[in-house]
Amino acid sequence: MNKKHLSLVVFAITLSGLVACSGQQKTQQTDSTTTSEVIPTETTIPYRIAEAYFATSDTLPSVITTQEEQEKYLGMATTMGQRPTKIDWTKEFVIPVVLPSTAISTEIIPVSLVRDVAGELTFTYQIKKGEDLKTAEIRPFIAIIVSRDVLGPVHLLPQTECV
Repeated sequence: MNKKHLSLVVFAITLSGLVACSGQQKTQQTDSTTTSEVIPTETTIPYRIAEAYFATSDTLPSVITTQEEQEKYLGMATTMGQRPTKIDWTKEFVIPVVLPSTAISTEIIPVSLVRDVAGELTFTYQIKKGEDLKTAEIRPFIAIIVSRDVLGPVHLLPQTECV
């Protein structure tokens, strides 16, 4: 076998190994035949962003379920063009994320909200840092509004950026 053919064989083996690693499916053995069965371990949960709110401190509970809690932990930033998003506390709850105050322009970007089979929620977000604000400080904050139908323990997961 010449070097060109050997390189193609090595490439094909490497490619098939990568493809095999990316398709994580569970297999189930039944009557000496193998069947592939995808067993869902997480469900994506819809949410909406709570606009025009801010965190009143650097630490917040993992969920806010009442208007009284909202008034304690979140301020409303009403402006001429924007009013705070309405929250129906009988049908919805809030997952807030706050970072410590900083002099660096910082944005929290929502990535996903999933519920596992145990009913626990994981909110994944990305932190995007920008320029030095020089003389000002901000408290990076985001809150999402979620249906009360999925209320459960919440885990916050900052996502690492791919290199």
